[in-house]
Amino acid sequence: MIGDLTLDTIHAGLNGLTARRAAAEDAVANSETPGYIARNVSFEGELSRAIAGDHPLTATPTTTYTTDEALPNGNNVRLEREIAGLTETALKQQLLVEAANAKFRLLRTVIVGQ
Repeated sequence: MIGDLTLDTIHAGLNGLTARRAAAEDAVANSETPGYIARNVSFEGELSRAIAGDHPLTATPTTTYTTDEALPNGNNVRLEREIAGLTETALKQQLLVEAANAKFRLLRTVIVGQ
């Protein structure tokens, strides 16, 4: 596999966004489940530190429970926030995929010469 700091960073970013998407999807799926507690996923700070050390693939997402007040059914899922977060996450994932594609196009140009 061809790898460098850029591709490793993109890979790590996609891993973090995938974890964030999964947490939001779980929250949406459980928005009516009594007692369900939504989760937050953070990875950007850890990824920045890992990039500074030239090892972005060592960055791991951190998942914590939200501290939002519970709704009458005992869960704390804010559906509007989760949907907005899913949209933002999807856009960020799309951006990283485009960045990876651009990197591969550049490598192809270098290898093929066209």
